[in-house]
Amino acid sequence: MAEMTFYPLGNADCCQIKTQNNKRILFDYAHVREAENEDDKRCDLAVLLRKDMKDADKNAFDIVAFTHLDRDHCGGAGDFFYFEHAAKYQAGDRIKINMLWVPAAAILEDDPSEDARIIRQEARYRLKEGKGIRVFSRPEKLKDWLESEGLSLDDRKHLITDAGN
Repeated sequence: MAEMTFYPLGNADCCQIKTQNNKRILFDYAHVREAENEDDKRCDLAVLLRKDMKDADKNAFDIVAFTHLDRDHCGGAGDFFYFEHAAKYQAGDRIKINMLWVPAAAILEDDPSEDARIIRQEARYRLKEGKGIRVFSRPEKLKDWLESEGLSLDDRKHLITDAGN
């Protein structure tokens, strides 16, 4: 039987699904706890997830889905995950992402905050590379951006799930 864990993060989101065959799917990541505030009752998400991954003998989530790039859904991700697009996000005990799921807005975002920018860059990198990503959107929303990168919608259509179907 699959197991689902919702993490106590206050007004932020993160949940993990563990499947029967030891797959790990994480929806959002918001490490928002203020360690110096002893009254902060939110969990230390990074510690809990690292322990869980170590106990499962895994160094990567099978899927990490960011539903959108507001801080309460991606805060702290830049310090936690291993990102392929830049060496500075690959050191230490960072947790890898086998498959990144994002909405098209994550790729098209114009002026994102720091963690959102890192996720945007990772999503763009993976989409350009043609692997390790699934984008949920109307495909035509990405047409202009793909063309600006020298790609066509047909080149990457297999990585896009039409949100309308």
